[in-house]
Parts: sequence; structure tokens; C-alpha cells
Amino acid sequence: MEVKKRIRKMKKREGVALLVSAIIVIAAMASVAVATDWPQFQKDEIATGWTTDCAPVNGPPTLAWWKHTSGTGMGGIDVTPIVGDGDVYVLDYRGYLWSFDAITGAENWHTNCAAGTAGIFEVSTPAYHDGIIYVAVSGGDEQQGAGRINAVYASNGVIREYRDYGLDTYQINTPVRYADGKVYFGNWKGGAHHTDDYGTYYCVNAADVSDLIWSRTAPYKTGYYWAGAAIVGDYVIYGDDRANVTCLNKDTGAFVDYINVSEACGVTPVEEIRSSIVWNEDTGRIYFTGKKSSPLSGHAYAVSFSAATGDLGGSCDWVRDISYSTSTPVVYNGRVYVLMGGMYGGDGKVLKCLNAANGYLLYTYDIPNGASQASPAVSVWNGHMYIYFTTNMNNGSAYCVEDTGTEFVQCWEWNPPAPDNQYILQGMAISDGFVYFGTDYGRVYALKEGQEQFEIPIYTNNNDPKNLFSIPLSSSNTTLAEVIGDDAVDGDTVYRYVNGVGYKSASYYGGTWWGASDVEPIEPEVGYEYRRSGDAFNITNVGQLLSNVNTTIYGEASTGDPKNLIGYASLEETSLSSAFNGHPVDGDTVYRYVNGVGYKSASYYGGTWWGASDVEPIELGVGYEYRRVGATFYWTYNP
Repeated sequence: MEVKKRIRKMKKREGVALLVSAIIVIAAMASVAVATDWPQFQKDEIATGWTTDCAPVNGPPTLAWWKHTSGTGMGGIDVTPIVGDGDVYVLDYRGYLWSFDAITGAENWHTNCAAGTAGIFEVSTPAYHDGIIYVAVSGGDEQQGAGRINAVYASNGVIREYRDYGLDTYQINTPVRYADGKVYFGNWKGGAHHTDDYGTYYCVNAADVSDLIWSRTAPYKTGYYWAGAAIVGDYVIYGDDRANVTCLNKDTGAFVDYINVSEACGVTPVEEIRSSIVWNEDTGRIYFTGKKSSPLSGHAYAVSFSAATGDLGGSCDWVRDISYSTSTPVVYNGRVYVLMGGMYGGDGKVLKCLNAANGYLLYTYDIPNGASQASPAVSVWNGHMYIYFTTNMNNGSAYCVEDTGTEFVQCWEWNPPAPDNQYILQGMAISDGFVYFGTDYGRVYALKEGQEQFEIPIYTNNNDPKNLFSIPLSSSNTTLAEVIGDDAVDGDTVYRYVNGVGYKSASYYGGTWWGASDVEPIEPEVGYEYRRSGDAFNITNVGQLLSNVNTTIYGEASTGDPKNLIGYASLEETSLSSAFNGHPVDGDTVYRYVNGVGYKSASYYGGTWWGASDVEPIELGVGYEYRRVGATFYWTYNP
């Protein structure tokens, strides 16, 4: 089984195309996207913010794992986790970088990257590339800190080299941006309501971060706070606290162009650009947000950009009032997704969908008194659009919302378990069926799909309507009507074998399963016989894997009735010897029914299952008949 792909398929055996796939997203899969990393803030050097990886969509999601780093209050984790080559990396408020296995959550290592005395927050999201994590720390707090860039080996957490950039009390508060062998970041000095000095943007050599390639200090008092760069062709583009967007040559730092969106777009008061710049090639525009805490305001902006010349055009293509926002937008398929709110409030319409062409507000997702300073993370999966975000409010939560094309529909809300009732400043990373985020309490969480799905074919070919099947997932839907759905036709009959009693059956006529109570509940671990009158179809089984299985195998020596119809409820295929290890006695026989062929069997004698290949593998979705010669035993395993 290839764990990383999160896809398991059953083998085709003797004409039985038993396609049983366990999928993390509940959807009919037209194609399977290859898992991708989320190696820096909003995924890549142009802050795309979307992926074709699946992520949990059915609520409630499963908490795959959580780990505590540092802190239990203000600070904790204020960055988005990043994902690279199977591991998750997150920076805590003390400047410690942590590495965890992306699937299991096992800690790989943690390393102190801090420059001097640790502060009360770190807000620069690291970047990963080719086995190195680039980490900025500042000891965040007013009048405290010094900016430092570290290059850390992903394999062991050892710092390859580091260098301090900027003066004391200047903090590196932008995401670290990696592109084409270079690392970009900016610094800031100020307080909660003011920017004090002249910020600088830097470009350093990724092969040796102590090697400064260029730096540019703003010619006016401003700074760069969450104002991450986009790298487009030969250019680097970033915003600042004075509503200016600057374009430089990415290799030399030479000035190319700038636009002041307060002047060009007619927005007052002057808003601070506290988002990264997003480049969208389809529209030929950059997108970003701005905000002001007093008087309270916030806008989303779209500005034309020439990837060939670096020209910013000199005017706004559009600007839209969205209320206070530090969110980096996501642009996909003609839509702009952006979040709003913060410690200074907002309008409660937390998630907004705008028309990418003109900025018109299409619809919103509202959370009363809610606020989010996250940037959306979007999963484009099987023709659906799922938006993931967190809320920066007391006892904040994680959300999944689907854009149906006409409205937002909540898929789930997930609240961290007690005692973690803190704020969640930053958003989520998506990779390979998981979403990852951290909280002010200092915990990092990994959520995965709460349910799985299997497609179980029911055959009627070759004038042979007989099927032995099982339902491997635990679900609240246990009636024949719920399990079979609208596919039943008159004459269909389902049988269940009751040891010591015999077969019980239910038949379908006129829209009703007659005798259903004799067969129900339809449940895991039980094998059923389905005699199909109509065409072949698939039973779709949606639910959760059992945490453990204890199936009674009734024996002739105990009950006088050796017959059992059983199912198997594990993702791992197995052999007869492994499945029933230690239990078989001479004369035990296991049958598997092959539609169009008949029964195939394997019998146990002298320590060997003879004919095992006719029955194996023991796999989910299949019903097996076990004729037990010995005493009753309990078939126990953990899926």
C-alpha cells in the first residue's frame, strides 16, 4: 500500500472487477491529483494559494494528530505551517522551528533559530526548498528584536548558516519567499498603531544566506509587515505600510516601477498593505488587500502588471471595499476569495467572493462577530472548490466552505479541543488529504477526512445474479433503503445468514424492501448475498473505518452449524494465513463467490491453506463464507 497517495484499490480477480477505493475526499473520482507540497506562504512564489490536492470536506474532520510546541496564550504559533517532502514545519513564538512527520505527527526535531532574547511572537512564515528551510526570526515585540535569517537542514534541524539583517528593533515580519535560488524578505519597525522608520527589502543567496545579493531601503518612512513579495519573471513586487507597491529587478534590486494605490485608486485614509502580492497570469493583474485600524477601513485591489516589462500601469483596474483585511487573496477561475476582520473588528462577512474581472461582490460567508486574518487555502478537487480558513478570535475555529458557484455552503467547522481556546492568527496549509494550522496556544493540528468511501459493484452478468459482498465502513445509514439507495429494482433480494437459524431475506417490490427487518442492520463485519434482478450497479459505502474488529466465527463443534457469512473491514489486503493466524483447524474451508464462475474455495489441512490463491486476497467489500469445523472463535484485528 502506498501510504502517501491515500488511494487504495482492490485487485481485479477472475472477472470480478471489484473496484473498492478508499478515498479521503467523498466524491466520485474522475482523476487523482498527485500530492503536492505547500512549501511557503500561500504555496509558491506568486502566492497562488490553491492546490489540486484533496483535503477533508465531510464534517466533522478527523483529528489526525496534534503537537504542542511552546506557549499557552498570546503568541504560540502565529505562522502558517509549511509542508515539504513529507514533513511539516512550523515556527513558534520563541523562534524554535519544529519538524513533524506530515502523516503521523511524530516529531523529527526542533531547533532554536532565535536572534537574542525571544520575544512574544514570530510572524514570518518560513520557506522550504530542496532540503533546506529558510527561517526568519526577530524576537517580536515593540522595541525588541533583530532580524535574522537561518538556513536549516530539513534532515536534522542543524543550522547551516545564519546572518543578522537590519538594525536592532527592526523585525522581519514578512513571509520568507524563495524563488530561483534566492530568498526575499522585508523588515519593519514600529508599534501597534504606527510605523517608525525606513523599512528595507532584502534578497540573499539561498545557497548561503549570509551572502547579501541586494537590499533596498525605502526612500520614505514605511515598513513591511506581512507584505510578502511575488516573484514574476525578472521582477519582485511587494507592498508597504504607505499603500505603495514597488517593482524591482529580482536579480539586481534595480528600481523598475511603483504605484501608490491610495492616490491611484482614490482610497482614503491611506491603507497599510499587510498582505502578500498575488500574481494571476490569466488576468494579467496583481491582487492584494489594504487596511486601516482608525478610522476602520479595508479594501481589495487589482492592478495591471506587465510580466514582460515590470510596468504597474499607474492606475487601479478596480478596488472594492471589503472592510478591515490583512488577508492575501486567492484568485481562481474568475473568482477572488478574501477574508476580513482582525483585532480591530470587521463587518462579520468573514469570507467574500469577488468577481476577478471587476471586483463586484458576488456572495459572502458570514460569522456573527467573526473575524479572520488568515489567507484562504483553496482545494480544487473533482470539479469542486473548497476554501479553508481559521478565525482570529477567542476560541477560534477552522472552517471548510464550498463555493457551489452561486453561494458558500459550510462543509464543517472544527474547534480545537480544550484547553486550547485561543486565537488562530494565520491560516492553513493543504497537502495530500490533510490541512495543517497552528494556534496561539502553541499547538499545531493536522486534520484529515472524517469519512471514507468505497464503491462496491453488484453484478448481474452471465445470467448469474449472485454476489457475496460486505459493507466495510461504519455508518449511521444501516437500512437497506439507505445502503442500496435508488438502484434497487423489483425482484432484488438480499440474504443474511444467521448461525443456527439459516438464511433470512428481504426482497424489493414496488419501492419497498419487504422483510427488511430480518436482514437489517446492514453493518460491517457481516457478509451478505445479493441476488440482482436488474443491471449491474455500484453500492456507495460512506462512513468511518472501524477502530478494531471482533467478528464471531461460529464453529460446528460449538453450535452444530459451521456456516458464517463474514466481511473484512481493513484497508490492508491480507492472506488467509495472516487473517486467521492461529485459529484454523483441519477441515476449515473459506469460500469466495465469483460472479459468472461460481464458488472458489480454500481448505485448511496440516498447517496449510490449500487453494488459497483462489480465495485471496482477503479484502474489503467482499463477502466470504467460512465453514468452521472447530469451536467458535473471535476473529480480531485492527484496521
